Amino acid sequence: MLLTLYRLRNKTGLQDNFTSVTLPPGTFEVFQEAPNQEVIAKGSFSVQSVSPDTSGQVDKALDLEIVADSSGSTIVGYDIILKFEPDQVEIISATSLLPDFSVFPIERSDHYIVTGAKKLDSDEPSVFANTQILRLTVMPKVTGSLNLKLIDAIDLEKSQMVDNESKILTPQLGEVTLEIE
Repeated sequence: MLLTLYRLRNKTGLQDNFTSVTLPPGTFEVFQEAPNQEVIAKGSFSVQSVSPDTSGQVDKALDLEIVADSSGSTIVGYDIILKFEPDQVEIISATSLLPDFSVFPIERSDHYIVTGAKKLDSDEPSVFANTQILRLTVMPKVTGSLNLKLIDAIDLEKSQMVDNESKILTPQLGEVTLEIE
């Protein structure tokens, strides 16, 4: 958990919001990521338009949903990477569609990363079965075909789910093409 919080803190750039505490030796354990952590190819993430058609207009916001399937695994966290052309679209917002998950979006020059983390006070198991987990609001900038694609990895980031046994699931990934007028 500490490693997860440390990574989350570094991803969001909130290092200045944490206080350092010095503890006497032997009062804590140092946990390191296991070098042979089990990674399983399982599940899926897809992206789809909220409306039944896949068309839109320049400078008019569109809502997209990320749909997840965890193939029966109970999920406690996920990372999603959405690749886009910055001159064609702007990502306005990311909103969790699951009340027991918090989301932490990070926008880069040509991709958008969203980390979803299960709230610590939630006791409900979260098994995704074609579940709408995230809403993205996008603003098209130009006419023509707009392709938004979930990708498996970029730099050190990966699209993945983490189950309640800390196993990493690498899901199949989808994309959507919108026609913008």
